[in-house]
Amino acid sequence: MRVIYVDILFLLNLAVNYLILLATAKIAAVYINRLKILLGAALGGAYAVAAALMAQPPLHSIWFKIGAAVLMLLVCFGRERGLLRITLIFFAVSAAFGGIVLAVSLIGGGGAHEAIVPVSLKVLLPSFAVSYAVIALIFKKLGRRRPGGFAKIAIKNAGKKTEFISLIDTGNSLTDPIGGGKVVIAEVEALAPLFSPNVLDTLRSEMSSTQMLEKLSGCDIAFRLIPYSAVGLKRGLLLAFKPESVTVNGKDETGMLVAISPTRLSEGGLYSAIVGSEFMEVRA
Repeated sequence: MRVIYVDILFLLNLAVNYLILLATAKIAAVYINRLKILLGAALGGAYAVAAALMAQPPLHSIWFKIGAAVLMLLVCFGRERGLLRITLIFFAVSAAFGGIVLAVSLIGGGGAHEAIVPVSLKVLLPSFAVSYAVIALIFKKLGRRRPGGFAKIAIKNAGKKTEFISLIDTGNSLTDPIGGGKVVIAEVEALAPLFSPNVLDTLRSEMSSTQMLEKLSGCDIAFRLIPYSAVGLKRGLLLAFKPESVTVNGKDETGMLVAISPTRLSEGGLYSAIVGSEFMEVRA
C-alpha cells in the first residue's frame, strides 16, 4: 500500500506549481506578483491533497484538473490581457516539466507512476535542477533580445485608467527636455482608454506630430512635442502629455511624461511601451 503524507504532498506540489507559474509569467512577459503566484501555487497544492484523499472521482476527472489549473491562472493572471496566450504557455511549461520528471525518473530506474506523482525527493530534486537549468537558458536567450526586462505601467488621467506592459530598454535615454524627467514611450492603443473618440481618431491618423498638436490644441489634454532620435533618424518629434499619475510596478512615478509612439513597438505584442534603464532596479 502506497503511503502519502499530506504535508509533503502539499509542499511538493506548492513548489512545483510555483516554479511553473513563475516560468509562465516570465515567458509570457507579464507583471510578476509573487504573492498571487504563491496563492495560485497553494491552490494547486490543496487540490492535489484533496484529489489524493478522495480515491474516487470526480476530483480525478480531467475536467476537474483543467478547472483547477484555470482557477490557478485566474488567481495569478486574471487581470492580465491575453489570458488565453498565458494559459497555453502554462500548459506548455507544465508539459515540459512533466516530461523532465518522467525522463529523470526513468533514467534513475523509477517507474512511470512515480514520475506522474512526484512525491519522491530522489526524482523531484534532480527534476528541479534540470528544469531550472532549462528555464534559465530560455530566460537568458529572451534577455538578449529584451535586456532590461519588463515593467507594468498604470496611468490615470481625468478619471480614466489604463495598464500595459513596458520593455525596459537599456539603450533608451529619452528624457523630458524641459524638466529632465522620465519618459515612457507608449503605443496609441495602449493609451486608448485615456482618450475621447475624437482625440483617438486624431492620434490614429497619418498626420505628423506637429499637425496632431495643432488639431488637438483645444482638447482637455495638454499635449506638447518633445525631440527624440533613433537609428536611421537623426531627430524627430513625439507628441507627449503629462497624466495625473503614473506607477511603474506599483511605484509612484507621478510627473512622468508619456510620449506617443507613431508605430508599433512590439510585433508580437509582448509589450506596448518602452522605458529607460532607470527602472532596472524596480522589482516586480
